[in-house]
Amino acid sequence: MKLRSVLALCLLFAVAACSSNKNKDELKRSGLADFDATVKIKRDWGKGFGSGRDKRASNLMAALDEQRLFVADAKGRVYAYDLERKKNLWKSNVDSDIAAGVGLGRQNVYVGTFKGELIALDAETGEQKWLAETSSEILSVPATSSTVVVAQTIDGRLYGFSTRDGKQLWRYDHAVPALTLRGTANPVVQRNQVIAAFANGQIVALNVRDGALLWSGRVSSPKGRHDLEKMIDIDGSPIIDGGMVYAATYQGALASFSKAKGQVLWKQDLSSYRNLAVDGAHVYAVTDESHVVAFNAANGSILWTNEQMQMRGLDSPLLLDNYVLVIDDDDYLHVLNKADGSFAGRRKLSGDGFSAPMLFVDGGFLALSDDGKVSIYSLKP
Repeated sequence: MKLRSVLALCLLFAVAACSSNKNKDELKRSGLADFDATVKIKRDWGKGFGSGRDKRASNLMAALDEQRLFVADAKGRVYAYDLERKKNLWKSNVDSDIAAGVGLGRQNVYVGTFKGELIALDAETGEQKWLAETSSEILSVPATSSTVVVAQTIDGRLYGFSTRDGKQLWRYDHAVPALTLRGTANPVVQRNQVIAAFANGQIVALNVRDGALLWSGRVSSPKGRHDLEKMIDIDGSPIIDGGMVYAATYQGALASFSKAKGQVLWKQDLSSYRNLAVDGAHVYAVTDESHVVAFNAANGSILWTNEQMQMRGLDSPLLLDNYVLVIDDDDYLHVLNKADGSFAGRRKLSGDGFSAPMLFVDGGFLALSDDGKVSIYSLKP
């Protein structure tokens, strides 16, 4: 089984520790379930871009702007491609290994490096516009408003930089536990707020213009006798949907917060280090045991659970029409019915490993593999 998790080796020990009291049969890796397919998955287009991720768990994801696709690889290369005309637009090399990206702004694209550099490239030409330095590795994809780009570093700091010239506008410091997962949740910017999550199970809302704290909330609190059991890192990005913010922790909980003031609306026990998916009425999560769970977004009640892909290393879910899509660590895409979690389709995807979240595109979805292959698929009856 391929090991392509974004987590450090400490996660492997943590999983063993927190699972030590469970029946071994409960943790057995599931085979591929039999079912009668009701949809087919068609590959409509594909192309390779660079070398993809490396063993340092770079957080690379594609970005889409109308018909333009932006992709980076860990060796410092950033690519722009016109999906409509099937044409390369530009390629740029930032001369530093890329840890996270691509973040997309109005006029710039952004990448973070293992050296703690935030680099802005012109989205039209690929020319480097500026470089700003931070205190440590940037393992989160930069998020941006029209005037401020936000970078989160592995040492628990958030920086706000001017999108125009890279001038540092503010910095927010947050304590980091001694033991964490290898990774950082991507911050999210919406209007005047930046929502960020941290390794101690907390999320904060800051004013994106000046970094002032608007509210702070706790998804879960540490429990257990030693550091491994107390690890409650948030590696999945917070999700903003309407007036709600959703976040989940490893060995902790899934929680819903009021976006305006940060009040906790509900919590459910959950262990997850993946992104969530939300469609207004429902929240979908992948647990650390690769169970897919659907929750009522209003009150947190569980609607259904699919445990038939247990320990198959599922990545973050994507919602497409009436389906929930997940990819396992054997590169199989599984299509589940939103209504009850039953299987609707399955296909092995082109590429080796899929750590990046899938993206919705033109009625289908885009998948970026760990070896730099980008493919667009659609679902057919």
